[in-house]
This record gives sequence, C-alpha cells and structure tokens, in this order.
Amino acid sequence: MGKITDALMKAAQERLGRLEKQNEQAEVKYEFVARKTVDSKIDPRIATFYDPESPVTEQYRTLRTNLLALNTTKPPKTIIVTSSTHSEGKTITSINLAISMANDMDKKRILLIDADLRRSKVSSYLGVNAELGLTDLLTNETKLDDALLNIGIDNLTILPAGKRTKNPAELLASLKMKRLLSLIKDKYDYVIFDTPPIIPVTDASILGPQTDGVVMVIQAGRTQKAVVHRSQQLLKQAQAKLLGCILTNIQYHIPAYIYRYL
Repeated sequence: MGKITDALMKAAQERLGRLEKQNEQAEVKYEFVARKTVDSKIDPRIATFYDPESPVTEQYRTLRTNLLALNTTKPPKTIIVTSSTHSEGKTITSINLAISMANDMDKKRILLIDADLRRSKVSSYLGVNAELGLTDLLTNETKLDDALLNIGIDNLTILPAGKRTKNPAELLASLKMKRLLSLIKDKYDYVIFDTPPIIPVTDASILGPQTDGVVMVIQAGRTQKAVVHRSQQLLKQAQAKLLGCILTNIQYHIPAYIYRYL
C-alpha cells in the first residue's frame, strides 16, 4: 500500500509540474468587460473604475460585503489576494476589490500593495510609471510616503512593487517587512496585497500568517481540483487563514429584466 501511495503522490506532483509549465507558456486572453467612459490609461478590465453601475462591479461589491461579514465585530483588514497558478485573474480582482472598497466604504483609507515582486502588474493595469515601490522600502532607506501613489481615486493609495529583486521571498520574510506591515496597519483602514501564485513560489505563504487572511482566485474551466487542493494545503501548512475562494471566468446569461434592475 505504501508503494502505491508513493506512486500516486509522485504522479500527482508530476502532473502539477506539467500544468504549471503549461500555464507559464500559455497566453490567457480576457475580454474587456467595461465600457470606457472617461479618458484614462487604466485597463478597461477594471470595471469598478469605468462602469460603477455594471453587474460586474456589483459582483465586486458583493465580494467586499462578504469579506467584511466574515466577522462583523472584527472584519479582516489586511487581505491577500492570490491564486494557485499564473493568469487566473488575481491582479484584476485585487484592483477591482480595492477600488470598490475605496468608492463605497464611507471614506475608509484603502491601500493596494503590489506584493508580486516577480511578475508585478498592478502599475501596468493602472497605467502608471512607478520608480519606487515595495522592494525599495525593503532594500534601502526609501521612505514610505515617497513610494506611495495617488491615481486620482478618492480614498485609494497604491504601493507599487518597485525595482526587480533577486530575493523576493527573503524580502517578504524580513524584519523590515514586519515593521512595514505594522506601520501600514496603523495608517490605513484596509490593506489589499496582490501576491504571486501559491504553487510556484512561497511568497503568499510567507505573507499569509502576517495578515488577517487569504482570498484565492480560481479560474473556472482551467484550474484543476488537485491544484486547488494543493494550494489550500500549502496555506494551511504555513498557518495562513483561507478566507474564501473567488471563481473567475464564469459565463452565464443575465435575463433582461434582471439587468434592468441592476
């Protein structure tokens, strides 16, 4: 029985490895979901910015409400958004969630941190050029206020990833990062972290125990169940709290009478 179990585990690990390699090589294409109502460099997939009344934006409001309802007396205030593998929509979700919170939470101070120090995309999606960011805060004497960005959305502040680094996991596990977390918790009401996927690297597992919880983005029709289960195991081993999962790339028909109501 032991040999059979070992063989099954080995086969599962090999399958995960092949899937991750395929995910890295594949270019996933998304349809734009928002109509551009203003002239901005922000990506059209940020529906909460371009189309605040759309059904898609309403889904992000529901996500925000559900997160805060997990504990009404002490809701999660530092939240990691991650995924099992690449290209499942975690960064788009992070940005839309942060904007939804900034728009609708009665002047609460929201900070969105690009903690994906390997393949950062927050600045690209928001159409900004950032010279300083998280890595600069952790590697030199850069001050927090010098790295923060205001992109013209009330109550929302952005901390970009910063310059590329060879040791992202070590930086996120450093004493400087712990001190930075303590500082931003005092300064902001809610903090959203966009982190790398769980399977390929340890970054989300490193930050997870230092925050109030993790939200995992899963792409429908693409992410295999075994991969999701493995991600959850890794988070549990790291003693990170899984707040819930978000299913992306769902396609369904919205009846006209419902759409009119929304």
